[in-house]
Parts: sequence; C-alpha cells; structure tokens
Amino acid sequence: MKTAYDERGIPYPPLHPPIVYAALAKQILDDYCVSEGVCLDIGSGVGLLGIELARRTRLDVVLVDIRKDVLVGGLRNAEYFKVRDKVFAVQADVHRLPFRPNAANLIVSRGSIPFWRDRVEAFKEIYRVLSDSGVAFLGGGLSRNIPEKVRVELRERIRRWFSSPDGRKYDPPEGWKAEEWLRKAGIRKFRVILEDPGKWIEFRKR
Repeated sequence: MKTAYDERGIPYPPLHPPIVYAALAKQILDDYCVSEGVCLDIGSGVGLLGIELARRTRLDVVLVDIRKDVLVGGLRNAEYFKVRDKVFAVQADVHRLPFRPNAANLIVSRGSIPFWRDRVEAFKEIYRVLSDSGVAFLGGGLSRNIPEKVRVELRERIRRWFSSPDGRKYDPPEGWKAEEWLRKAGIRKFRVILEDPGKWIEFRKR
C-alpha cells in the first residue's frame, strides 16, 4: 500500500521527507475541519501537501505554482497516490491569481513565502479568492505532529539551507514581518503561530 511516509517510488519526490506534508495535512484538517469544497495549494511544488489533503477529504485540490515543470510532477504524483480525479493544476503567479473572488474554502502553502516578490500584494490576492467562510493557512517550517526525532533532523537541515549561499538570498520564517504584511493587506482577522522551526499564518474573512 502506498503511504505518504515512504518516498520510494514517488515519481517526483518532494524537497523534504513526505512525512512533513502528511503531518501538516493532518494538523490542518484537525484544526479547521474543512473536508469539502475547493482547496488551493499555493506554491505547491510537486504537490505533496495538496495531495495529502485530497487523500484525506472530499476536497477538490488545485496545485498553483509559477513553474510548469513542478506542476507536471504534481499531477504525476497525484496519479501515483490515486487522487488524480481530485487534483488539478494551474500555472499562476501568487501576485495575480486567476480565480474569482471567494473561490476557495481552504488555501494552504508551505515554503513559498520566501519566494514571493511582494508579500503584501500576495496576501491581498489570497484574501480576495478566499471564501467568506474559508480559512487560509500559510507559512514555513514543520507541523506540531512531526515526531521529535524527525523534527531535530529537519530543523538542522532547514537551518543549514538558510545559511547556504542560495538560502541566504531568502528570509527564514523567524524574520518574517507577518503582522505588518497582513495589516497592510487589509487583513484583520489573523493569527501567527510559532513552531520549532517555523512560522505559520492563519487568517479568515470572518
């Protein structure tokens, strides 16, 4: 049986071990209980977070990324996990999302914020397409559901990456000015959640 805890055989393996995405999907569903409707996975990469949400719910999941190659990989991965009928892909820039207002019941993102050119504009767009009763959960780092042994290993891996020549181009979650970005975007109902490592941003319209 295919599980999200073993990356052997996954056509397009994700950046981190699959347990990272499975644990985060479980946390999102435990906390917000959104099990149907439309979910957007922003900056999805090869789609493991969105795929895990599709596996556990009746959500129609749209993988959104600016790179076509990773979206192709995401759809292949969805086929591998037998949720291709519920997973779709849209190539788009987070600063200009091609969705109508109030389109999504759940919007998630893990690890894409450092790559956004203008965080305020990106949050405005995400807020625009979020439904009145929906919730957005975005950020970087790990879930509270990660086993401690895995957390210790990945914490060091993440720290090393942000200290590397490539990683130093981007700001780690600890340095994000999340409250400032959200207020400038006109978002008032939000919560910033600190993890070890990482930071998560939850917001709603009401």
